[in-house]
Amino acid sequence: MANFMCPVKNARLTSKFGWRNIGYGNEWHQGVDLASTGKVPIYASAAGVISRAQVLSSYGNIVMIKHTVNGKTYETNYAHLDSYCVQVGQRVAQGQQIGVMGNTGRAFGVHLHFEIHNGLWDKGQPNAVDPMKYITLTNEGELTMSQYTELLNKIKELEEALKTKQAIFPPRKASETHNAAWEWLKCQSITDGSNPQNFLTREQFATMLKRYNDSLNKK
Repeated sequence: MANFMCPVKNARLTSKFGWRNIGYGNEWHQGVDLASTGKVPIYASAAGVISRAQVLSSYGNIVMIKHTVNGKTYETNYAHLDSYCVQVGQRVAQGQQIGVMGNTGRAFGVHLHFEIHNGLWDKGQPNAVDPMKYITLTNEGELTMSQYTELLNKIKELEEALKTKQAIFPPRKASETHNAAWEWLKCQSITDGSNPQNFLTREQFATMLKRYNDSLNKK
């Protein structure tokens, strides 16, 4: 796996890679949307050379970086920036600030649209790959990709348990299960723990888990 880092600190995933509908019909989302708390710094996901720093159509202000990782060429795209602080041809280190998160171009709120291309970026994004296969979200209690995959499996197990009414987690691991599932919810943008109007709160989630556990104990 290529050595890329999340370009946003304390990021939450607000839109995944793949098909989506945000009010304009089904469309292919060739990257991921990452949000944080306001217009925060954006960092180079890997070391490389700035290939573009400009306004580009619906992307708004963008920076693109060409990387060579383990002998392979990749190009990353950082879109909807409020501003950028690099220029074409400049070499940047992994983790170096390249701009500030914004909502320029076709954007609905402040966030970063982030793409990774296996090869060079081109119109139509033929080389776009799912960035979540290459990065982890940099939150408190940061998840590694193996932990992220493990949590996905736990949710699948939980869904099966709801069907069979069988307890899959021993009571002594209830706290561990709660924390793991909560982190998964944040990664999936089902919650960010701060906006009860638009997200599931931790208290609501805890109540749901308690009701589930109580229903199992009655069987």
